[in-house]
Amino acid sequence: MNKFVKKLLVGILAGTMLLGSVATSYAATSPVVSPTKPVTETGVKADKNTKTGITSTVNTSKNGTAKITAVAKTAKTSVTIASTVKVDGVSYKVTAISAKAFAKCTKAKTVTLPATITTIGSKAFTGAKALKTIKINSKKVTVAKTAFKGVNTKKMTIQLPAKATKAQKKALKKAFKAAGFEGTFK
Repeated sequence: MNKFVKKLLVGILAGTMLLGSVATSYAATSPVVSPTKPVTETGVKADKNTKTGITSTVNTSKNGTAKITAVAKTAKTSVTIASTVKVDGVSYKVTAISAKAFAKCTKAKTVTLPATITTIGSKAFTGAKALKTIKINSKKVTVAKTAFKGVNTKKMTIQLPAKATKAQKKALKKAFKAAGFEGTFK
């Protein structure tokens, strides 16, 4: 009878260990649920871009677009805004630069904007005192009239997209001049 109880206990222990390991492995492999659809949020910190090394704060919308509201303080002399940002694993297309977005980029000499940008808000470059060059990759941009308020643009250069037509370049120049830009175009 003693042997029977021992075998029974060993069997129960083995069964418990087997069920415990199956439950643990199942729990370890179950997926983490995260949002997969774009949502509307304001003032959300985007994930750090691994290509550009830039972290930004954005406003996102349900249609999958984002507006850069602030670029994190950086000592970099070249700041590149990526065409997409990720927030909680969801990608958003960057379409706008908001007011004072570059205020903390006081050492930036060059800012590169992606082709997805369609709008540059008022005072977008306020605070970017060292800024010398803005590289525009978009062929059509609406620029607020006060986008350069408080920034000396006389020694600044805007590089227009190489593949833009003459008409597109003319429209871009007109938009930037109306926004108070007094520098040169390349």
